[in-house]
Amino acid sequence: MSVWVASAIGAAYVGGVVGLHRLNVWRQRSAARGFPPLAWLDWDTLLQGLLPKPATAAPAKAPQPVEGGPPTPSLGHAPAPEAKARHELLCALVTGHRLDEAAFENAGFSGGEAQWLTLLSRIREEPEEVLDKLDDAATLETAAQVYLREHLYLTLRVHPFNLELAVFGTKRRLMRELDRFPEVPALHFVRAKASSLIGFNGAVLDDLARAVYFSRQSLFYLRVVVDMPWVGEARPALLHQCRAALAQAPKLG
Repeated sequence: MSVWVASAIGAAYVGGVVGLHRLNVWRQRSAARGFPPLAWLDWDTLLQGLLPKPATAAPAKAPQPVEGGPPTPSLGHAPAPEAKARHELLCALVTGHRLDEAAFENAGFSGGEAQWLTLLSRIREEPEEVLDKLDDAATLETAAQVYLREHLYLTLRVHPFNLELAVFGTKRRLMRELDRFPEVPALHFVRAKASSLIGFNGAVLDDLARAVYFSRQSLFYLRVVVDMPWVGEARPALLHQCRAALAQAPKLG
């Protein structure tokens, strides 16, 4: 009988500790209104290096990602004539169109680039399959692959039964990857997403500040900060800095 009593007391204690922790997570996430901008995708990172630098700074209508967030800055300039077809396909991809590998190859992308873009075109309709493919890779060679893998993992595989273990596993993986890619803003951004899931609001702000800094105040990360009013309550200096930078940024879309 004493063993059963001790087991019951132990289970009640563990349940109480977990319950209190989850209540605190809920309070912290509620204070930040749920962090909706952390669900956005940084398409600039996902598409990095796929277009030649435009010959001029002539503006073009930048596409609005269907996941939310600002227009994609890297697509906000008129492409060189030889890159027009590639630019049009990337705009279609960002705005939610499903495209196949042949379309990308016909537009002039290399075989490896076409495979990556085909994978990106599946993330809305087949996110689990995309995540499985990234998991099956022996090594994720680029920061964009790491970013997408962790974004999808946090979105699809974290649930109330594995919350702490899954989030801390993600943060450990990102710590290793940041040794390889220390100045990639998207990796700090997705680490902020991980911290938000367990109510580590201070860590969220730290990583958002790093993302803004390493992106050289890109439109995407400025908007992430400005579109979370809670930042003004928790770290007003960061919000003021981002608002000031955003006011000076060129308008897209």
